[in-house]
Amino acid sequence: MADDDRVTAADASAPNKLGPIISWFVASSPAVARPTRITWQRTLLWFRWLTALWAFGLFVYEIWDRNRQAAKLPVAHPGVGIAITAALVLFTAWLTWLYNRDPDLIMRPVPVIGEIVLGTIALLADVWVYGSPDHSQSLPTVWVLASIVTVAMVAGQRSAVLTGLGLGLARNVGWFPYKTDGIWSLTRIATLVLLVVAGWIAGYVMQRMGESDREISAFKAREEVARTLHDGVLQTLAVIQRRSGDGELVALARTQEHELREYLFGGLAADEDVAAALRAAARRAEQRYGMKVDVITAPDIPAGSARAIHAIGGAVGEALTNAAKHGEASKATVYAEPADDPTLDEDAVFVSVKDNGSGFEPDNLVEGEGLTRSIRGRVTEAGGRVEIDGRPGRGVEVRLYV
Repeated sequence: MADDDRVTAADASAPNKLGPIISWFVASSPAVARPTRITWQRTLLWFRWLTALWAFGLFVYEIWDRNRQAAKLPVAHPGVGIAITAALVLFTAWLTWLYNRDPDLIMRPVPVIGEIVLGTIALLADVWVYGSPDHSQSLPTVWVLASIVTVAMVAGQRSAVLTGLGLGLARNVGWFPYKTDGIWSLTRIATLVLLVVAGWIAGYVMQRMGESDREISAFKAREEVARTLHDGVLQTLAVIQRRSGDGELVALARTQEHELREYLFGGLAADEDVAAALRAAARRAEQRYGMKVDVITAPDIPAGSARAIHAIGGAVGEALTNAAKHGEASKATVYAEPADDPTLDEDAVFVSVKDNGSGFEPDNLVEGEGLTRSIRGRVTEAGGRVEIDGRPGRGVEVRLYV
């Protein structure tokens, strides 16, 4: 998956690069397709412009309104307030310039962190600038919501919730020097809850958008493959079955035709689970290569999502194929249990495929298309990771965390 097509903070090597704590926050990061990201960023730019101009105009109006009415306290620090609200406008203009160069530039660390810092400063200074908590809207108004949505797009739901929590606490900290009654306390709590909920909703929406993008991409790819293969490969397999006198070749062609048709036109069965997918992969390996495959699953193994089931079934099938064809293995064991990994979702699955083949020298391992695309590619697309362990004469173990 090219960097130009997807942006995701949680890849197969994230735990090693970022450490367990940071990895936990980005583990639920969605992979949102580039057209979707561009649409969201364009929408967020319009939102930033409207809210930044509103914040600047509203603050200037507050200064004028309080100065003309003797009954109202004047704004305590008008110059600072104008500078902060003007900074919102200027920062939005800078983001617009970045967007016109390349929409993905807005999602780089400096713009994302800079927007959070500017929003935090505006919320911290809110009451101090006005001189009291008695004003209709906060200094940045709702401009800070754009940063929460951007974080959800870049790093997932957990990081978006954390960002909302931090911004809400900044607003509360700015109120500490001022004595307020219960109504104002309720207002502070409501603002904190609103920002946290905004982070949760934004993360959820991005997660669903990422899943929708993957489903649409898979559908389009399947349609393209179906158009390409229907009049070629499927007809060739049918001819082999009719004309070949080799029973083993006919059986293999029949199996391949059935699986190809199921993939192109049927997909996964609605009631299939992880255990069923593993048994199906083992059965195919036994039929094709004559190897013995034992499937062992823990009683509490999660059912798994359709995306995870598809990834696990395909990756395990390819691992068994590699074991038979390249490792000359005669036996393999497939073991599955719940994944005890804080960087993955609670319903994640750990799968081990261990064979008795010839193994390999770790320093000489060169990943072929089967390992790169059919195993690592499938699992990475599903938000998991792959580990390969092998020694000469001791076979190979493929470990999947999905």
